[in-house]
Amino acid sequence: MRSTRAESTREKILYAAVDLFHEFGYNATSVQDIVRKANVPKGSFYNYFKSKEELAIAASDIFFPNGLASLALENASSPVGRLRRYFRLTLKEMQRYEYVRGCLVGNFASEITNAAPALQKRVAEHLEEATRRIAVVISQAQEAREIEPGLPTMDLARFILNSLYGAILRSKTDRTDLPMKLFQQFALEPFLVKDR
Repeated sequence: MRSTRAESTREKILYAAVDLFHEFGYNATSVQDIVRKANVPKGSFYNYFKSKEELAIAASDIFFPNGLASLALENASSPVGRLRRYFRLTLKEMQRYEYVRGCLVGNFASEITNAAPALQKRVAEHLEEATRRIAVVISQAQEAREIEPGLPTMDLARFILNSLYGAILRSKTDRTDLPMKLFQQFALEPFLVKDR
């Protein structure tokens, strides 16, 4: 019985942190904010997490795979279509939260410093994993003659991911979908095979 209650308290803290970090970012979210939202005593926080940084890493480990799962790696449909679907789903999520939230990992990337080296390392790992997944789909698109075959897949994947995060950040700043729509319109266009 105690382990279930303990797990429940840990999960309350973790999911409260995901929500708050996602909306307000790492620096603007305090441990007090998190325990208040989780409705748990502040002392219980340190029973489960050594620091806010450790909690942020755990929150990113929950959030990032879910967001990335919408980029389908199966090769049974158009790879460019799957990339475009991923971009549309990202925009829909932003619209759902009225452009207040972007990507939790992207939020961390834009604000962390050397003061949080373990979180900085985890963010870099998540972004590298996203780059690899996009590169897989780009490679499939090259095999399907949808994207020019001579382009280096990892470099193009990095460019697309960097552009996507720039559009997310700008959409959050401007509270509008225009940056994301421009990204959707132009991100892949220069790289598509023209004789299709």
